Amino acid sequence: MVEEMGRTGRTTVVLDRDGTLLDFYEMFHRFVLDLHRQEGVIPPPREEILGFGYWSSITSGALHIGSVRVRDRVDEVAHRYMAHGTLYPGVVPMLSALSGAGVRLALVSSWVGTEATVALLERYAVRPCFGPILTRDDLDAGDGPVSDADCKTALARRALDGLGHAPDHRLYVVGDTPSDIALGRRLGAVVVGVRTGNGGGLPAEGTPEGPDVLLPSAADLGRLILQAEPVG
Repeated sequence: MVEEMGRTGRTTVVLDRDGTLLDFYEMFHRFVLDLHRQEGVIPPPREEILGFGYWSSITSGALHIGSVRVRDRVDEVAHRYMAHGTLYPGVVPMLSALSGAGVRLALVSSWVGTEATVALLERYAVRPCFGPILTRDDLDAGDGPVSDADCKTALARRALDGLGHAPDHRLYVVGDTPSDIALGRRLGAVVVGVRTGNGGGLPAEGTPEGPDVLLPSAADLGRLILQAEPVG
């Protein structure tokens, strides 16, 4: 056990939130239904609301519900609807196992909702498993408009500094989107993709655009990391 703690104490994991740890579909669905109700508009079927095309129409600014451009209100999902979010099955024991083995964990999201995220993790009694928990809310006010990629990179580097991560330590970046893969490449990490959230569309592992490892869900992360060979 002492040897295991020594090895994993030199391991850092940067985890994405939405679609990786957090199943946000119910949050998002409730938000959209509430907007339709407020505007007196009949909503489309649930499967359409939860489709990637619907989300793309929001982020592009094209989708309006009544008089509301949805992109202008979408941050409410993270700020106001987190109570309806759930961690994916198996995530809680995975986090506990990694933290208990001395692995340093950080959560980084390019979306908003730091306070709500902390409350969610406290609800599941896993807040102590993490060091930094950072979202777009934590960018400096003077930074101005920042792309999602630059936001996540800046927050991840801040998290690594806060954890005392060193270049000779093993680093994993875990997420469900191509932007998470890109972040891992920028940080020189072992990139782990998950099939939850938007991960069903990720390229195959080992391909130039794909992750180094592709798991069914973050619940399988503990086995991957705790069985890894020592580095350094």
